[in-house]
Amino acid sequence: MFESIYPLIDSMLIAPYRIGLPTVAAFWFGTALMALWCTIAGELSMSLIYIWNREYYTDLNRKMTRMHNISVEAVRHKEKDTFKSANKWANEYFGKVFFSHAALFAVSLWPVPFAMGWMQSRFAGIDIHTVPFTKFSLGYSFVFISAYIIVRYGFSKLRSYIPVLKKIDDLRAEDAQKAGEMTSWNELAQAPVAKGTAATGAGLESKA
Repeated sequence: MFESIYPLIDSMLIAPYRIGLPTVAAFWFGTALMALWCTIAGELSMSLIYIWNREYYTDLNRKMTRMHNISVEAVRHKEKDTFKSANKWANEYFGKVFFSHAALFAVSLWPVPFAMGWMQSRFAGIDIHTVPFTKFSLGYSFVFISAYIIVRYGFSKLRSYIPVLKKIDDLRAEDAQKAGEMTSWNELAQAPVAKGTAATGAGLESKA
């Protein structure tokens, strides 16, 4: 099936490169348009994955915030054992949050290898630019990566004006509020609080 639709896809992708512009300008225009399609497809994919796993991401952030706040309170009340236990869990949840966000960002990059694979089939071996005073040449990969970075940065500045993506940003902000606010370590410099039961050390693992 793919072999039957590939000629159509190929003709659609190559069309912007054949507009009435000088060769290099046409190549940059076509590649910038390719980068834009990759950016849009990636952002929509990332948004769908976030919506699908929204409760999971929110729960991770909530647990990370809770354990962090308990560890801060434990330091405030000089409860060493509670701090060690809570801080261990806070670090674990921080790692999960970090890698979940990294994986989510990676989803947005999936169109890139397909785009570069198509460009290789069309433009491999063609020099687009030559570095001044050297014999080093730059091909399609240099143009695509440069265009992709520029387009993606510009797109990030405009996403708040795109209704679908703005809605996703609003949902993420709402989820961040649900997760709670992390206590700053700077608050430890404030007046000491009477030692008591500020940190729930017992059963941290079961409540996490």
